[in-house]
Amino acid sequence: MSKLFEHVLLSLFGDSLASDNLQFGFKKDSSCSHALFTFGEPVKYFTNKGSKIYSVSLDASKAFDKVLHHGLFLKMLNKGISPSFVQLLCTWYGNLFCCVSWNGVLSESFKIKCGVRQGGVLSPYLFSLYIDNLI
Repeated sequence: MSKLFEHVLLSLFGDSLASDNLQFGFKKDSSCSHALFTFGEPVKYFTNKGSKIYSVSLDASKAFDKVLHHGLFLKMLNKGISPSFVQLLCTWYGNLFCCVSWNGVLSESFKIKCGVRQGGVLSPYLFSLYIDNLI
């Protein structure tokens, strides 16, 4: 049911969830090969001209789990995304609870305070918005 709900939200607000064209991860019709090409061509150009190349990379392991909800929502508002959509996401993410199942026994539930929904339809878009200003 949640995936259907997020598909509806994506169809309504998807145009406002675009991230920078130089961001290749978590985007339709974009892949690692696009990023490697965009990185490799300037490297070839400047090394052929005798220049030194300096590069920095970031490996954000478990990055989806690290998204701070309030930070994401603030970035969305600052980007001019519909306040009603942001409010809806605040409610959607503000009511996330989880519990652990081990040997058939469930723990008490606890509130999820950060991260985007694993497998969520909106999650790649929300994560891309969250890290967009790194570019």
